[in-house]
Amino acid sequence: MSGCGCSKETPCEDKKSQQEKEGLIPEPERTEGNYRLYDVGYVERIKFILNCRTLNMSLNEIRQLLTYKDKPEKNCSDVNELIDLHVSAIRENIIKQQKLIEQLSDLRGTCDGLCTIDQCGVLKNLA
Repeated sequence: MSGCGCSKETPCEDKKSQQEKEGLIPEPERTEGNYRLYDVGYVERIKFILNCRTLNMSLNEIRQLLTYKDKPEKNCSDVNELIDLHVSAIRENIIKQQKLIEQLSDLRGTCDGLCTIDQCGVLKNLA
């Protein structure tokens, strides 16, 4: 078995990174020893992707932003529209999460914790 966990019986499949598989970054150049070579632009692109993921952006949103980024002469109104749509989706998600908290709080209020399991209001309401 090799250091990566692969064996002769089960050879390693493609070792591309997730970003490469999704088409967000190109395959890096490699040395004769098959080590990856990363230039400054490549590292900056990875940082950009990671920053987008930190902001909970989808792969499609990131792909679109990278398309815009690769055309620096274009107007940035499309970028702003994409961000506005992302913010809107997050707001909708927050509203759904707040409703879920209310539902769970109401459910929790159906049991004082002093009864037996067969009398538990939470379990009865979930049935």
